[in-house]
Amino acid sequence: MLFVLDASAILNEANFAFEEGKRYLTTPLVAAEFRSMESRLLVENALKHSILSLHAPKKEFVERVQAIVEKTGYKISKEDISIVALGLELLDEKKEFLVLTDDFSIQNFLALLKIPFSSAAQGEIKEVFSFSKECRVCGKKFNAQKRLKLCPDCGVPLKSRIKKKKIGE
Repeated sequence: MLFVLDASAILNEANFAFEEGKRYLTTPLVAAEFRSMESRLLVENALKHSILSLHAPKKEFVERVQAIVEKTGYKISKEDISIVALGLELLDEKKEFLVLTDDFSIQNFLALLKIPFSSAAQGEIKEVFSFSKECRVCGKKFNAQKRLKLCPDCGVPLKSRIKKKKIGE
């Protein structure tokens, strides 16, 4: 099986070790997040011994994730987007893989897109959250990412909404 690594999988697990015989993959953006000497050496050694590979997701998958981020109101970094895009690409290629991450916002996004994931040390989310804004008067809904504070139709302050859904529902 292929393991896709988010930085949190290595940074949050004090005893993280690349296991011989397993394949690991991450993106160049995530690899650049390793700044401590210990994590950098661990990653560089895995790259040197071909246990870990770097793969930048195709532009089309990055754009798909960015569009979903824009639509859903999630706030995730470009490094996080690269991991999710890589997961979408591998899913599209019908590869068997598992994203390892302890970042709950990434887990939330992965669950939303039905991309397989597991925690390295911190545990896994039980519910998926989505966000929107809604006018209290006309009921019109808006993308949470938009910087709207007032309903463009009514002029009434918008209310933020969080929708929870158990994973697997």
